[in-house]
Amino acid sequence: MDYLKSLQLIGVTARIKRISDKLMHDARRVYDYLDLPIEPNWHLVFLLLKEEKQLSVTEISGALKFSHPAIINIIKKMKASGYVTSTTDPKDSRKQIVQLTEKARKELPNLEAEWDKIKIAVGAIFNDEFLEQLVEVEENMTESDLLDRVIEIKAKRNE
Repeated sequence: MDYLKSLQLIGVTARIKRISDKLMHDARRVYDYLDLPIEPNWHLVFLLLKEEKQLSVTEISGALKFSHPAIINIIKKMKASGYVTSTTDPKDSRKQIVQLTEKARKELPNLEAEWDKIKIAVGAIFNDEFLEQLVEVEENMTESDLLDRVIEIKAKRNE
């Protein structure tokens, strides 16, 4: 028996966390198996910087909807591995501008070939219907977050 499943809606956050943790654990195993010298969540920054050339940490955070500290942590590790460089924005010394290094640009085609394999494997787990529902969930949460919804329900019940 899976207790979280039996909780239905009240267990949904724990189930999503469980799926996320499992995927991240498996991704690390896949990266080790494929002998990829990077961490699984770095591919997002690689692809974003490939497309945009250079961005501030805040812009990366906004584009990925990750917290600023999470992006700083990823960038710090990527920098230590020689995949990105950062410079101080000449207009605002508080901002760091990040871009891929030559090493990253050279390795990117090989990384992308491996990411294509991973994408096919992920596609066998998640179908298009799931992705459509995921978009809907994200839009619903952007429209009104959980706290706002609970406050609204409480207000209606107190009327």
